[in-house]
Amino acid sequence: MLRSALVVLVSSCVLFAQKPEDAQSQYNKGVDYWYGRNGVSQNYVEATKLFRGAAEQGFAEAQNRLAQMLAIGQGIEENDTEAASWYRKAAEQGVVLAQHNLGTMYIDGQGVPNDYAEAVKWFRKAAEQGYVGSQYNLGVAYRDGQGVSKDFGEAMAWFRKAADQNDPAAQFNLGVMYSTGMGVPKDVDAALPWFQKSADQQYGPAELNLGVMSVLGTGLPRDLVKAVDWYRKAAQSGVTEAQDTLRILANAKFAPAQHVLGMTYENGWGSAQIYAEAAVWYRKAAEQGYAPAQFDLGRMLADGRGVIKNEAEAKQWFQRAADQGFPEAKKRLGAP
Repeated sequence: MLRSALVVLVSSCVLFAQKPEDAQSQYNKGVDYWYGRNGVSQNYVEATKLFRGAAEQGFAEAQNRLAQMLAIGQGIEENDTEAASWYRKAAEQGVVLAQHNLGTMYIDGQGVPNDYAEAVKWFRKAAEQGYVGSQYNLGVAYRDGQGVSKDFGEAMAWFRKAADQNDPAAQFNLGVMYSTGMGVPKDVDAALPWFQKSADQQYGPAELNLGVMSVLGTGLPRDLVKAVDWYRKAAQSGVTEAQDTLRILANAKFAPAQHVLGMTYENGWGSAQIYAEAAVWYRKAAEQGYAPAQFDLGRMLADGRGVIKNEAEAKQWFQRAADQGFPEAKKRLGAP
């Protein structure tokens, strides 16, 4: 799906000597109030007044800042229609964030009619200036035929531009196109590095995909232990499907999966935080002799989380884990 969050400009102000000095000065003072620096306290209302004064003189960066504040209701009452108007003025002067944000407003129908073709027009302008969010959005537009004719070749080209700038979603989508043969011959080997790059940035869908590939032995050696670890990472990233997949392996009595499924419930990764359910899965893995689960079950028993507190049983599980050399269990028992 297209990214629809407006981008908030937080970089330091850029000075444009060719603009009138009074507009530049107003803009600079507005930035000072926005950050609360150079001897003034943070004051969004004052910043907005100053940005408006500069914007009305045609100062592009001030127009973009004013639009931003109108869009989120910062220092001024939220007004999407006026925000879109100021974004347009800044975008027409080449301000890349204004171009991207105006495109976003056309996607959402926020202050302007919903119009994918118009969104694509502004994303293209920002993308051609190298703005990664717009490059990604153009990739999605061409892949899905939103505002343009569907064109997998163009989609790949824009995803690659964004991926080369280390955008994890673009890297993942590029991997999907290679792995499914979307616009190119199917090539799992070409997909794998892009999934890995994306997963290295903790992008949940890529982590989930690597888990699936590890289970199936597609592009990777079949390795259920590594698969479970990828599912754990995906669950930590908030991918709810990871817990469902872990449950399949856990129900097949694969102890590492049972343990990690318990971790998802204990920590609320991809699900509600349910200590009792965590304890159930820890016990299943612990009873199979899996040391990390024996330790975690011991913790739950010692603390009375999800189970009735039972220090004697906790000590037994710590001992079983320690007997397998699990270092955390040894510490809990006071062993060297």
